[in-house]
Amino acid sequence: MIPDTPILSQQYRALLELLPEQHHEYPNIFNHFRRQEAGQAGEDYLAYYLDQAQVPSLTCIKRLRLEHHSSFQLDWLVLGLGIRVIFEVKSHTGEIYFDPKSHQLTRIINNIKEGFDDPILQVDRQYANLRSFFTAHNIAQLPTYRFAVFVNPNAILRLHDYPEYQRVLTSQRVPSILEDLANKHPPTISEEANQKIEQFLLDNHRERGVSILEKHAILWDDLHKGLPCPFCNKRPMKRERMRWQCAFCGTRCTDAHHKLLYQIALLSNNRVTKQLASQFLCMKSPDAARKLIVRAGFIKEGANKNAIYKHPELIPFIKSVQ
Repeated sequence: MIPDTPILSQQYRALLELLPEQHHEYPNIFNHFRRQEAGQAGEDYLAYYLDQAQVPSLTCIKRLRLEHHSSFQLDWLVLGLGIRVIFEVKSHTGEIYFDPKSHQLTRIINNIKEGFDDPILQVDRQYANLRSFFTAHNIAQLPTYRFAVFVNPNAILRLHDYPEYQRVLTSQRVPSILEDLANKHPPTISEEANQKIEQFLLDNHRERGVSILEKHAILWDDLHKGLPCPFCNKRPMKRERMRWQCAFCGTRCTDAHHKLLYQIALLSNNRVTKQLASQFLCMKSPDAARKLIVRAGFIKEGANKNAIYKHPELIPFIKSVQ
């Protein structure tokens, strides 16, 4: 199963909402989040053109991340009955120059030059990993094509003598490419077999998760404490008579703590304790915080002082951190 929003993006969003803007690491966190969002937007943008392809029985998997010897991620994997296609998505804008000797991209925007890795080398490495994964799991190999797709309409591609120019596409070319390849390669496996392969890949998806506070050397004490009001966003709300009360705008609600508990789960690698929850909810009693955690549907592991609580929606994805 692949989440609609990558866990890493969710972690960065949660961190941005809880970290004071004055913190020295805030600009770096914001840049990481912005890159995550841009990459995700580019991948989502390509979905429209994939749907336009007039090819029966195509299955498209977005952001598939597998582990075999090492981890690798495919922006889009298209599974057909006679072909497979890997698309590496790029959202770059500006003038993009492909250097055939160094295998490096150079982007020029506002008279500023910036270098990037060659996406064709990237997608070819992904293919090598996928082929090895299929071999290890006795999945039949099919002709597999690899392309780099530039989805930003403001990108100007300067291919010149680049030898792999035919594998560098704009998003508008994707439907015709898939149709041409499907016509070239008639079905060799059944639709049922293709669906089984798809399900096997989804079952083996491993979401990327990191110890994000540790990565950026941020302490729990650096983060905002107190439950923000869902209406005016001021904090802290106070717990009164089984409800949360905002002292600033008067808003009252019963479940305002659910979002904050989920954010704590994201930042703690899904290991919430009653002490941590009570600290962020500004509750004097850890046991009272524990009751809120349990009522919110968290799953308890361990006992007594060693007990931790896991958000059920994150359990399939946050199994280990890297």
